[in-house]
Amino acid sequence: MTNITKISPANDPWEAYMDQTEFGRAVLSNIEITTTNLCNMRCEHCAVGYSLQQKDPDALSFERIKESLDTVPFLRAFSITGGEPMLNMRSVRHYVVPLLRYAHERGARTQINSNLTMPLKRYEEILPYLDVLHISHNYGSIEDFSDIGFAVMEKKPPEQVREKAFRTMVENSLELSRRGVMISAETMLNKRTLPHLESIHEQIVSMGAARHEVHPMYPTSFAAHLETSSLDDIRDGIHRLLDVRNPDVWMLFGTLPFYACSSDKRDLELLQRLQAEPNVTVRNDPDGRSRLNLNIFDGSIHVTDFHADGELGTIDDHTLPEAFHKWQQSKTAASLSCHCPAVSCLGPNLLVKNTYYPETDFRTRHAAISYERTDTADI
Repeated sequence: MTNITKISPANDPWEAYMDQTEFGRAVLSNIEITTTNLCNMRCEHCAVGYSLQQKDPDALSFERIKESLDTVPFLRAFSITGGEPMLNMRSVRHYVVPLLRYAHERGARTQINSNLTMPLKRYEEILPYLDVLHISHNYGSIEDFSDIGFAVMEKKPPEQVREKAFRTMVENSLELSRRGVMISAETMLNKRTLPHLESIHEQIVSMGAARHEVHPMYPTSFAAHLETSSLDDIRDGIHRLLDVRNPDVWMLFGTLPFYACSSDKRDLELLQRLQAEPNVTVRNDPDGRSRLNLNIFDGSIHVTDFHADGELGTIDDHTLPEAFHKWQQSKTAASLSCHCPAVSCLGPNLLVKNTYYPETDFRTRHAAISYERTDTADI
């Protein structure tokens, strides 16, 4: 039976705190699947750049992957990522479409992570089963896209080819939005984007996006060379965005390094503003709290698709729920697994803690403020 509740600030199926509300504990309710290591771009901010290849290896059969997904008793949210999942039509027809259909028929809400530069007809094959089309968008102009989107490609396409890809992305976004797909554009806060947040937001709004996601950039894997922004710069950037944002566009902030248990008054003031702003939400990170990543090529299970920590074996070793339990029992997970009901907070993820709070034990801290959460509801 398909879930028909509208995705909105009051109903975000990727919000890990929903499991606390429904089950009183962390539950594996969210699966992300990596279906390709191919991509037609080489963005400087790409966290999975080291895994990108010229040719995909043979994948497990769809039936084997489905058997693994069948072991997850409650599936609320489902995502497909890469690489660029829509680049190879054989993969689209043998894996992407069947996987989205499978999740859709189980009543899960579905998302695909794409750069939206493929021909529109490719996306039409997944539309019956797709809720959210997620893109990374760190560009305030066509020149930014041409530069940033191909920054680490050994042999860059001609400038006119890169500019055509930008126009295709914009046209696809507008058309798919018109057809009822939620376009969610994610901007990473770093030294490159912070000076241009206003123009980036304006560009995202002009593309018909229903949601603008904002996540600080953390140094990891392929993107480890990018300079991490200071807490002061991130805080200032968020205030600037809130000052100029289009109030009709949902703004979702994730993996923020600011917590209600902070002793810094500026952190508390920012969090209270985020809670008070209409059409704005702050999402608890689902990785390891409600979500695991599954790779279709080797059946490997990870807490995320881009970080070395959290490798949990393969689906030949154990079921997905067993892998989730293994992670939950690990020392690393225990060090991050704090829960503050006063502010519906599940604490930092590993990247946030390692970057800004390596010596902090969040389990010993207490909220200095409280507020009634309004951005989640029963599905």
